[in-house]
Amino acid sequence: MSKSNTQQKKSLKPIEQCPDGHYYNTSRTGDVCAVCGKKLDPPALEESEDTDELIRLDKDVWVCGWLVCIKGINKGRAYIIKDGKNFIGSTSEMNIQIIGDAKIEKRNHAVIMYDSRQKQTMLLPTDSHGMVYWQEQAIFDPKILAPFDNIELGESVFKYAPFCSADFDWADQKDD
Repeated sequence: MSKSNTQQKKSLKPIEQCPDGHYYNTSRTGDVCAVCGKKLDPPALEESEDTDELIRLDKDVWVCGWLVCIKGINKGRAYIIKDGKNFIGSTSEMNIQIIGDAKIEKRNHAVIMYDSRQKQTMLLPTDSHGMVYWQEQAIFDPKILAPFDNIELGESVFKYAPFCSADFDWADQKDD
């Protein structure tokens, strides 16, 4: 988990009140009110001496792409895809944690994987009960993702936005 996510989680209290006065549990819905769907203002991040921590997840994890929510309670939010397998679910132990959509499985709803050898990103279903849709079709086998493909999980729709591909990969970059 990135430092900014850790700082944000630490600063959210277990029970918050939204601007409309509803009380809800942030451990289940993050900064989104479970009653009306409004987002809390993000808490201020603490100053850090090492600004690189805000840019990269850590020194061995590099951004390979993003899932961007275009429909659902997290509309407008982006989730980082890193090299290798990224397990998607609603618990904090998932690589990609999607909070607020009650129809997304807690663990392993789906997997999105960037393969640096093949320089491609794939969407894989898992053995969870949740369905995974790619371009509006249920998937049962891995699918290679193209830029801006739609992915549906629960009641949310995401667009895939690549960063790494055949044109650019972190492994091809020389260290300075």
